Amino acid sequence: MKGIMISAPNSNSGKTVITAALLYSLKKEGFDISAFKTGPDQVDRKILEIISGKRAGNLDPFMMGQNGMEFSLNISNSEYALIEGVMGCFDGMGTTSKNSSFDTAEKIGSDIVLVYAPQGEMFTLIPKLKGMIEFSKNRIRGIILNKLNPKLFPLYKKMIEDNLELQVLGFFPKISEFEIEESGLGLDIDERLKDKKFLDVLYKIVKENIDIQKLLNLFQPLKTGTKVEIKKTKMRTAIAMDEAFNLYYSENIFLLENSTEVNYFSPLKDTKLPDCNFLYFGSGQINKYKDALSQNIKIKTAIKKFAEDGGKILAEGEGLSYLFEELDGFKMCGIFQGSVESTSTLQNFGYKQLEFMQDCILGKKGTTLNAAEYHKSKASTEIPPIFTVKKPCSTLSFKDAYVYKNCLGLFQNINFTYSLENFYSLIQI
Repeated sequence: MKGIMISAPNSNSGKTVITAALLYSLKKEGFDISAFKTGPDQVDRKILEIISGKRAGNLDPFMMGQNGMEFSLNISNSEYALIEGVMGCFDGMGTTSKNSSFDTAEKIGSDIVLVYAPQGEMFTLIPKLKGMIEFSKNRIRGIILNKLNPKLFPLYKKMIEDNLELQVLGFFPKISEFEIEESGLGLDIDERLKDKKFLDVLYKIVKENIDIQKLLNLFQPLKTGTKVEIKKTKMRTAIAMDEAFNLYYSENIFLLENSTEVNYFSPLKDTKLPDCNFLYFGSGQINKYKDALSQNIKIKTAIKKFAEDGGKILAEGEGLSYLFEELDGFKMCGIFQGSVESTSTLQNFGYKQLEFMQDCILGKKGTTLNAAEYHKSKASTEIPPIFTVKKPCSTLSFKDAYVYKNCLGLFQNINFTYSLENFYSLIQI
């Protein structure tokens, strides 16, 4: 598999729109291409999946490790990979470049195309770009100018190519309809990127202004590792999937589908569970559908009985809210005593390191896992938490995650590729 990363000096440079435009254009031109999102964001990844029509993955050194990233690339079975970076190219954990887009590109063997939107500058961008190229160890190989007056493009192109070893692939004009506000790890769904008419407009821009052949020439072989043999078990898994529950790491779904018998169900619409011995609840828009979820008494009763009978349940991120007694006063499943309150801002946002203070379905006491947290909800409960949660590059530390019988709920999201040993612990009957 050959790939390239689309990155930028900072957020709000337009890399999301340009990545979407390039992905849609290459697909439309008949190329066998998969997409990946750098970092832990599940929403942008899902949008890329919709655009490409193929499984899209995450690439995150902290959450997945080297083996996990190579696993994600390996299972895509595509000829090409287009990777969207996160934040600024070198912005990593804390005040370092660790776990940045550049760090990820270096670990998987990808070169970088920079999206750059000049702002009141002409030759000044040359030393800026020169510094970025040198710091990237010459991984930055191409540039797409964004939000540009078409009349100025020939001037910028000549100036860059006369002064830098950098291929100018083209430009995107400044059009207000292309402005998409990015937030931290990209947690806001933009419906335009799922609209074929909008994508067709982007395709026309690409055809007129981007040298696709030059772009393809920059794709390099990626480190995909060797194929991992996945053990088949007798576990029967039921995954919540509907308008309320729909954000999962695709690597997690792949592992479950290839190691267990998987059925999907809707907590919104179904009245009974599939035949299973493991339930998996991911993130989504639980708060938006809390009224409808509370009204489906039959499925809530079935889930509570499943828990009481010793069935395994894992709920992560916003999905945990559904297993408490109440969410904003609406009755939920009642597996965990207490209530959850929706908040207007993200709680404990960012990367986390988890240490188990007792055994649970994910592993033994003392186990450590890396995770990411991005939920707008807060629990009030007397249940003693079982994880010590630490924020990397910070002194922040707190207790979190709850257990009831064979049920585990945590506000953090985990990628199973970080530790296949813990994944197999989860699906062990």
